[in-house]
Amino acid sequence: MPNIIMNNLVFFVPMTLAGLLLCGEVPVASRAIRMTLRTVGAVGGALMALLVLEALPVLI
Repeated sequence: MPNIIMNNLVFFVPMTLAGLLLCGEVPVASRAIRMTLRTVGAVGGALMALLVLEALPVLI
């Protein structure tokens, strides 16, 4: 079970926005696909933030 501290949640917002912007800027013709890419990017960014936050104590 992940040990999430409130101070670490500040890290989730920039990672989620980075994922949203990275995947949301892919040029596609359909609006539905663009929204799907943005959603996937936001979820991927949040998962990457969780992975980094859980891996840091192990590496230190």
